Amino acid sequence: MNKNIIFTLGSAVGFLIIVFFISNHLTNEKINYLKHQKYINVAKDIQNQAKVLVEEKKNATLTIGMTLAENDEIKNALIENRAKDIDFHKFSLKLRKYSDFKNVWFHLIKPDGTSFYRSWTDTKGDSVLGYRIDIVELINDPKIMSTVSVGLYDMTFKSIIPLFKDDKFIGIIEVITHFNSIAKRLMKKGIEPVILVDKSYKDQLKHPFTKTFIEDYYVAILNASKKHMKLIEQKGVDHFINEKFEYHLPNNDFVTLYKLHDINDNPMAYFILFMPQKDIDLSQISIIKEKMWFYIILLIIMISIFIYYYFTSKYTKEIKVLNSNLKNSLKKQRSLQEEKIAQEKILSHQSKLASMGEMIGNIAHQWRQPLSAISTTASGIKVKKEFGQLDDKFLNESLDKIIKFTQHLSRTIDDFKNFFRTDKEKVRFNLNDIIEKDLVLIDASFKNNHIQLIKELDADITMVSYPNELTQAILNIINNAKDIVRMIEPETDRLVMVSSKIEDDNIIINIKDSGGGIPSDIQGKIFEPYFTTKHQSQGTGIGLYMTRQIITDHMEGTIDVTNESFIVDDKKYFGANFTITIPIQEEIEWN
Repeated sequence: MNKNIIFTLGSAVGFLIIVFFISNHLTNEKINYLKHQKYINVAKDIQNQAKVLVEEKKNATLTIGMTLAENDEIKNALIENRAKDIDFHKFSLKLRKYSDFKNVWFHLIKPDGTSFYRSWTDTKGDSVLGYRIDIVELINDPKIMSTVSVGLYDMTFKSIIPLFKDDKFIGIIEVITHFNSIAKRLMKKGIEPVILVDKSYKDQLKHPFTKTFIEDYYVAILNASKKHMKLIEQKGVDHFINEKFEYHLPNNDFVTLYKLHDINDNPMAYFILFMPQKDIDLSQISIIKEKMWFYIILLIIMISIFIYYYFTSKYTKEIKVLNSNLKNSLKKQRSLQEEKIAQEKILSHQSKLASMGEMIGNIAHQWRQPLSAISTTASGIKVKKEFGQLDDKFLNESLDKIIKFTQHLSRTIDDFKNFFRTDKEKVRFNLNDIIEKDLVLIDASFKNNHIQLIKELDADITMVSYPNELTQAILNIINNAKDIVRMIEPETDRLVMVSSKIEDDNIIINIKDSGGGIPSDIQGKIFEPYFTTKHQSQGTGIGLYMTRQIITDHMEGTIDVTNESFIVDDKKYFGANFTITIPIQEEIEWN
């Protein structure tokens, strides 16, 4: 008897140890996955910031050039061959004082390709046609050109504008700016860049402005961090510009990469972007980890209680102990029910956090273009004011543009503000309005990823249910479709289709994608909590679980997924098809 007791106790302790180590392993895997997703999102955000700054600098450089192209003093000096009367020094000082442009170069070229004036050197009178193909093209076909290119001195932004007097082509003005202001603006955001020009341009840089190279890659900004350049030298440039590069975590830094391509889509420069790891907010992941450990400990306690009462019921014959065992068993059932309710609340909260991340990304996509347009318009007003060319017509037109863009930003906030509001009661609404609202929320993100969105909606479907919860459920599926479809090459094959109809007293909503379908061995698991595949790689594994809860528990409907082919514009596609079926309810139920 004693040997049996010892064996049973040993087995119980061993079982608990196994449960602990398995739980610890699964917890660490989940936390590491969440950290990886967080780092990927941070990397994309940093890359987008660099991309936006490049576009803004390019537009601002063009604005300066367009303004100077309207200056009659410059035109007359060019026509009358009075190079000595041209001096951009005062204008450069104003730009240095009132803007981020600290080192702007100006170049005037005659119609025959002869250099008439350079602000950075006294050299003039030489022909640029022998080494400036862009100037040759512009003389043959006068038109505005705005590019990023590598020349004899540096990698620069170039805005080249033809000059006309009485409709006659009289020359060219070229405005040249550098990348140092972009580096400074990134540093204000806590991001330290090292910008390297591709080694294929080394021989072209006859007089490098910064005089600094790492291997054969030219460092295109002044005052780049010596610590970070030393790290790049130690590990090698190829380590940081690899095609598979997403992010690195050397020492205490977070490092990601933004590539700048030339007009032929070949690599021109590499923005190696450093950020302290401590500046990345991982507090939500820490909270999730604490909650997971809380439930692991709770599970071990419940198993221990179960083992204890199982052991006592097996080896103790006293009625009092048996009765106690029964009472505690009932308590255990209540605890398990409470645990289930608590788990559902946590899953719902995590789902909203994941959805909030998606919404923030969508807002960023919706706001990026109008913000850039406002910046460019304001720059145009400032430059014209400084040259005394600001008239009421241009000012009013520019202000109208700014008002239009700010109204667009305001409408974006109105679209997003009700997304997370919880429905308290059923209401009657038009299904088409709900779906259209979802598509507005993700429109910019779909365009940014070159995804075609097809709608086949029945505009006459009216239903009684919870509109905000249905919005969230549909958006979860659409976002999952987006995450898999955006990995498809070529971009022309990226497609998501949303349709609605009434069939046999049921409302049917179908969401199809061209993502290639879900593997059959995991198709039955995708609605389970925390189960993730590449099809849900941008979430936390709870979006589809909460979608099923909303459809089945709150709306008494069903949700199914199949793989199937479908045809759009005579072209065949294959992917997942999510089908939501909701019974039609004619009247609002009052409790």
